[in-house]
Amino acid sequence: MDSHVIRNAKLQSVNAMFQDIAESPGIKKRVYTRKAKRAHKKTTRLMKDVLSNPEDYTDETRRQAHFMKNILKE
Repeated sequence: MDSHVIRNAKLQSVNAMFQDIAESPGIKKRVYTRKAKRAHKKTTRLMKDVLSNPEDYTDETRRQAHFMKNILKE
């Protein structure tokens, strides 16, 4: 298990990487959050639902759920 200093350093580098991705012009901001709110769910609950039943959701929503899963994995 990493110490809190090492964990914070890892999180800062990951956050910087995802910040660069989020600021790119092709990214639609807060779309996944709006989908979760419309479904009356938290984003993590929507992610679990999408990953457990991918055929019920669009390709875009599946990609967003996988992206969120990868972010939370770090």
